[in-house]
Amino acid sequence: MQVLFTTVGGRRFALDCAEILEVLPVVAHRPAGTGPKWLLGLFNLRGTLVPLVDLGVIVDGTPTTMRLGARIVVMRLDAELFDATLPDGAANRVGLLASEIIGPFTRDFSQPGAHPGFAFAGAPHLGPTIADDDGLVQLLRCRRILEGDSTLRELPRSAADWPQP
Repeated sequence: MQVLFTTVGGRRFALDCAEILEVLPVVAHRPAGTGPKWLLGLFNLRGTLVPLVDLGVIVDGTPTTMRLGARIVVMRLDAELFDATLPDGAANRVGLLASEIIGPFTRDFSQPGAHPGFAFAGAPHLGPTIADDDGLVQLLRCRRILEGDSTLRELPRSAADWPQP
C-alpha cells in the first residue's frame, strides 16, 4: 500500500494514500470558537467550506505543532457518517492538520509479524503496526478517524451558510 508518514507525539503513523484526496500547505481558517478540542474550524477549498481538524489532538491529545512542513491532508470520510442528501458529497471532506507529511512510501501492514491493532471504543482509527528500518509505524484508518461524531454533520456546507458577524 502507498502511504504518507506523519509524526504525532514522537510516534510514526502512516496515512493510506487511497484515502487522501490532496495534500495542501497550511491555509487560513475560520476558527470554530466552540466545539470539540480537535475541531479547529473551517477552511475554503475552492468555494467549499471544509472542516479542519487537529490530527495531534485526535491521536495524542496535544495540539499539532505548526512548523514549515505542516500540511493539511484533505480526505473523504466514510459516507455513512453523513446525511446522504448532502450535495456532491462536499460535506464528507475533512482536512487533517499534520505537523509534517513525508512520502509516499510503500508498506505492507499485513506482513508477517505485524500487529493487527487494538479494537476498542473510541479508537476505530488505530490500525495495524509494523516495524520497518526506521522503527515502528502504525496505520491510521483516516476514513474512520471521526467515526460516530455528529459534529461534522452540523457544520455549514457553503460560505453562504456561514453566519456573518
